[in-house]
Amino acid sequence: MALFKSSSGAPAVLPQEFSEYTEKFAKQPVLISCDMNFEKTLPNKAFCYCVKVQMEIHADPDSEELVTEGELAHVSNIRSIIGQHLKGRYVGQGIISSQNMVFFMIYVPQSMVKTSKTMLEQTKNTTFRQLDYTIQYDPEGKQYLEFLYPNELQKKQMENRRILRSLRGYGDNGTAPRKIRFHVVFPNRQAALDFANAAKEKGFSYDSLTKEPAPEGMVLPRYQLALVRDLPFDIELLDLVDQYILNLCEPYEGEFRSIETDVV
Repeated sequence: MALFKSSSGAPAVLPQEFSEYTEKFAKQPVLISCDMNFEKTLPNKAFCYCVKVQMEIHADPDSEELVTEGELAHVSNIRSIIGQHLKGRYVGQGIISSQNMVFFMIYVPQSMVKTSKTMLEQTKNTTFRQLDYTIQYDPEGKQYLEFLYPNELQKKQMENRRILRSLRGYGDNGTAPRKIRFHVVFPNRQAALDFANAAKEKGFSYDSLTKEPAPEGMVLPRYQLALVRDLPFDIELLDLVDQYILNLCEPYEGEFRSIETDVV
């Protein structure tokens, strides 16, 4: 487990940092909440057993949360009760509307495995909803990485949702077209310029090119390119745009770093 020494000499654990994103399963939405910092602790010998609990829910695909407010409160309450008894690290959950199911994942130390199984068996036999669970040795976090941790496009979706929430806080719902800047970093100046020229075919225009100091442990500087395109800040549209940029980055060894926009 990744630990950092505090000023008092006692180890400090990386804090939890949850983000949400959506994906599709059986053509229906899935809402994932993931503790992004757990990935930085892997391999994790302190919490080396993965407890995955699946529970029946009443899905509402028309809701942004995929369940009603009352149902979400029920899920949170059950998760909290189980989490308190297991004394592990809750790392995230997924709501799968096509299966009317929610799963959540908690990593526990070896000393809690027997207690976890006993507690979950009792819960399974007394709950009025269908509930199943698995417990497996997983210090590498394979279950977490497969079912919770986002891919590169999903990470961009998280960033886009955070920006949209910020825009809405200023009364901007994102529907009006505005200049959106896309920041991509390259190992050399020529690669950045070639990328900008290729992106023109899809309506992107050159904004700036900034030389950056060499990253730690490297000798050569890097170059940050900013491209601009007029678009509404629409999540589904930006998914397509982000995927295009990620694909275009590969032959030019680019790193798609971030996007930014202004309130309209």
